[in-house]
Amino acid sequence: MIDTNQLSALVSAFRVETEKESISPETVGKLLQEILDLLANASSDTERKILDDWKALLSQYTVVYDVAHATGMADMEHMFLTLKGRSLRNGASFTSSVPLYGATDLKAGIMTAAHVQAIMALQSSLPQVRSAVTALQTTVQQHGWQLSAIQAAAYVVTDIKQGVGNATKIFLSLTKHDVRTGEDFPGLGSVSIAAATANQAGAMTAAHVTSLANAKTDITTLQSQMRNVRGAGVVVDGASVYHIATDKVGIMLFGYNLATGEREIEAQSFYLSAASQYAAGVMTAQHVKQLDALRQAVFGGSGSFADLRPHFPLVIEINKGTHSLILRGALALVNKGYTPYLFRYSKKRNRTKSREGVKGHGAVRKGWNVVGKADTITIGPLDQVKIKKNVFKHPDMDTSELEDYQLEARFFVKEALDERIGVRYVSFGKSKIDLELIQEDGSKKWRKVRLLYGIAFADYAVGKRDRLLPSHLVTPIIPFHVCTDYAKGFKWIFEK
Repeated sequence: MIDTNQLSALVSAFRVETEKESISPETVGKLLQEILDLLANASSDTERKILDDWKALLSQYTVVYDVAHATGMADMEHMFLTLKGRSLRNGASFTSSVPLYGATDLKAGIMTAAHVQAIMALQSSLPQVRSAVTALQTTVQQHGWQLSAIQAAAYVVTDIKQGVGNATKIFLSLTKHDVRTGEDFPGLGSVSIAAATANQAGAMTAAHVTSLANAKTDITTLQSQMRNVRGAGVVVDGASVYHIATDKVGIMLFGYNLATGEREIEAQSFYLSAASQYAAGVMTAQHVKQLDALRQAVFGGSGSFADLRPHFPLVIEINKGTHSLILRGALALVNKGYTPYLFRYSKKRNRTKSREGVKGHGAVRKGWNVVGKADTITIGPLDQVKIKKNVFKHPDMDTSELEDYQLEARFFVKEALDERIGVRYVSFGKSKIDLELIQEDGSKKWRKVRLLYGIAFADYAVGKRDRLLPSHLVTPIIPFHVCTDYAKGFKWIFEK
């Protein structure tokens, strides 16, 4: 920096010389030279400080000047690059290794030994596959007459519903499809089913119903006695198969708890493992990819023996810190233009409308059912699953000041109070599930409730179809649970 005190002294000396009126060119020249010398020294000091600052900054870093493959360091799944560098502080040299990972379905990478082994195995099996494909083509040609027979019949039955019956028999109403015009004809034809007997199967009659009603009275008495039996277990009355991952399939059992008489939303779950060359099992996503690769190798072009849908790996996670649901891989699907849909495993009864305009309800359907429409849930920037705040309205919750989409598990259920008995409950499809149990002394305690939900992606708006079918989805339904937790006060949480 410039020393202003020295400049002030020089200016004062110049004024004294002027007042004496004895100023001369030599005096002015000498004074100006001193000022120039002072400025030159100040400039040098400033530049020196800048260089010193740069030197201190650069001394913290090292520079890489060469990259080479590290011979002998590669293994089955990785390659390594050797980096050579030098410290800018003291000039010391260094080396380090950087691993390169294998390629996956979602990102590029190196070709691993496992990739090479898969290619060699596929190449060795090509002759057998070609032979199998030839045999399959021959079989298709031999049975081509069946298609001609269907076309010649003109009509095929596409739906069978129960019609009006009487005390001894029931009638089935047939819906037929004209294969020539593509039209459907409901009620075109009917079939009667006679009553069942001790020696022959058939329809249940009014007399059978009366007998069952009498039996139900006796069973109710037994159920009341069984509720007092502790640890009696669960009677299974239903099961659901769902895809849990790319390498296994999950089986979910449902039933009644004999100890409490209560309905168990999820009684037990287990998995079927992948098939191998030594044991039977489920066919995994990797098996399908290998089969598709063989098909392309034999026939060329693109296509799949599966349903031609792309494979998108999705994994459910629970973030304990934010109490939110994470679906890894979901944001990548959204960026590709696919839409997430929320499902729940429940009973559902859709509204119907006949051709004459008469409104009614269809049969109760149990299984995976869509909740809401295409905008019911959305995926946040960190793969967080958010639900529209008013999908399940809560009469005692003011949501007017909240954002349109929420993360918390409580927004995934519709909680209410049964004023008749003073017990809180939650609606789940056609079911009403109590959250509290009334004890013999009149007190209440919370129940552990696990509600089974799922998320899947499709490539169209749900409002364009009457029903979203599994064939419309581009991913499996990925399951998760919304559960009660009362360890530190009642609340809803997510669980896998």
